[in-house]
Amino acid sequence: MKMRINIAKVLISTVLAVVLCACGSQPSPQGQQQQNTETSAQTEKPKTEKPKQTSTQKKKADKPKKVRLTEDNVVEELTKYGRQNPEKRVRIITSMGTMVVELYENTPLHRANFIHLIKEHYYDGTEFYRVINNFMIQGGDTDGYERRAVKEKIGKYTLPSEFREENIHKRGALSMVREYENNPEKRSSPFEFFIVQGTVYTEGELNGTEFNYDVKISPEHRAVYKSVGGCAYLDGQHTVFGEVVEGLEVIDKIAAVKTDNGDWPIKAVTIKMEIVK
Repeated sequence: MKMRINIAKVLISTVLAVVLCACGSQPSPQGQQQQNTETSAQTEKPKTEKPKQTSTQKKKADKPKKVRLTEDNVVEELTKYGRQNPEKRVRIITSMGTMVVELYENTPLHRANFIHLIKEHYYDGTEFYRVINNFMIQGGDTDGYERRAVKEKIGKYTLPSEFREENIHKRGALSMVREYENNPEKRSSPFEFFIVQGTVYTEGELNGTEFNYDVKISPEHRAVYKSVGGCAYLDGQHTVFGEVVEGLEVIDKIAAVKTDNGDWPIKAVTIKMEIVK
């Protein structure tokens, strides 16, 4: 009897040892989760976040690079600029009043150039530096060194002439200055412009203009020159690329100022320009 009891104790001890051994070899659910997490953390590659672009960096990236204009690239660059900047109405604010100018679409290079210079604030602070009563007021420059530096930065170039039969030098016409010597193509200066005041013509004066200046004035244009006036002999010599549509009286006020022997106003007539639309 005693021997059976001992055998039973031995059997119970053996079973307990096996069970305990088996339980010790299996990790707890909590331990398994921790192990999986550690393994995952070891195998996953850390994610590197890309630095966020600031608004200033975005603006710099979006801003197109300015191109300095030259004789070689002027047509290509102004053609592209004109497509991107279709505005054609400009306000010319002077110390003697304000004029609104409509730029012509049939002179795309001159229009684009004028808009470009206005957006670059080139004309702000310039003057009407040549004023001749009953003829025209000329502006877009000063004597200052700073203005020459601004010109150099924008570029050194001229504009191909864009003569159009329908664009004439009537009163209020906006036209571009040009060099007369060594300029057979009659290319325009890119910076200096003039606005026509002119005079009213008689039929005989128009006939004389045709004869003396070798120009042909159509019946339609004769009617304009005999009613509102202008400078008929300039047609075909300078590119007309717009006209004053508001503030024609300002031309008369500026044209009447006192000037020195070089036709420069004694009292500065300053200019500022802005885009209307």
